[in-house]
Amino acid sequence: MNYRLNLFEPLSQSVPSVGCEQLDAAIERLMAAEHDETAVHAARRHFKRTRALIALVKAADRGDAARTAQGLISHAGRLLSASRDAQVAVGAAETLRAEFAGASHERLFSDLSSWLEARRGNALERAVSEKIGNAIAEVAKAKAGLFQFDFGDASVKDLLGAAVRTYKRGRRAMKKALASGHAEDLHEWRKQVQRHWRQTLLLRTAWPREAKARSKLAKTLSDALGLHHDLAVLRDMIEQNRAVFRSPSDVNTLLRFIDEKQAALLADAKERGKQLYAEKPKAFHARLKAHWRSLSRTDENGRGRRKRQKCTKKPPCGPGCKCEKKRAAKATRKALLPETRETAI
Repeated sequence: MNYRLNLFEPLSQSVPSVGCEQLDAAIERLMAAEHDETAVHAARRHFKRTRALIALVKAADRGDAARTAQGLISHAGRLLSASRDAQVAVGAAETLRAEFAGASHERLFSDLSSWLEARRGNALERAVSEKIGNAIAEVAKAKAGLFQFDFGDASVKDLLGAAVRTYKRGRRAMKKALASGHAEDLHEWRKQVQRHWRQTLLLRTAWPREAKARSKLAKTLSDALGLHHDLAVLRDMIEQNRAVFRSPSDVNTLLRFIDEKQAALLADAKERGKQLYAEKPKAFHARLKAHWRSLSRTDENGRGRRKRQKCTKKPPCGPGCKCEKKRAAKATRKALLPETRETAI
């Protein structure tokens, strides 16, 4: 699966190609959800990739097709959110168990794991019976809408501008999240990081060398913020269901482990965020445009394109140069001049 826009094709071709590939994969995973407990989580990843694509091209769409498709995919994701939360809570608990479980806490983590596994099974069963069919229908509508985008005379430069706006929002969200430390602000920052990461992948043809390192850094940051959010989800589940645990001491111990892990994740995210968002948006935009200008001198196979030479009023001149046309016209006049003179005599 090649999650990358072909920047040498019209947007009306490359955008539906990438989007349909992602949505087809999402539908395929959802249709297998009854037998695959990770299917919903995987399908939502395809949703996020498609939404990042649509966010990149939405400003270039002269109609409402992009906005409509994005709304359909968002709704499909919300239909599956309960199943997703149950799945990530299991993963977050496994992370805590690997880091904090010792002989004295093995029974506590065993109880937690059993409860979360049962919860995940119930959530998946409800999703299969009540939600997945509707989600598939929404995704199918969104897929059809990908072919209704009207890009007019939009170009790669419009996409670069949209990518810079995503970068700017992520930088602003980082400052707010680090200042407040609130789970909601950190989650919003994570969403912007994910979108920047995926848009970097979509545009990596324009800056192949830097895109590889930048996307790796953004993914690592996204993973840290994602686990921080998953632990917040797990915390809410534990606090809302204290009665399922053997004692208040068990609950307090788990909450303490969550706090410690989140603090470590936040410290790591702070350092990586400063690296990812080190540049101001204007400088980032200028460098991204410079990458594209350099690349636009080569074709999609990496071969150098013939540069159009300026008219120098003396040879040698490149094909299509104005002075070449003038010389040709002058030669034609000279060839006809003797004949013209004879006619006049």
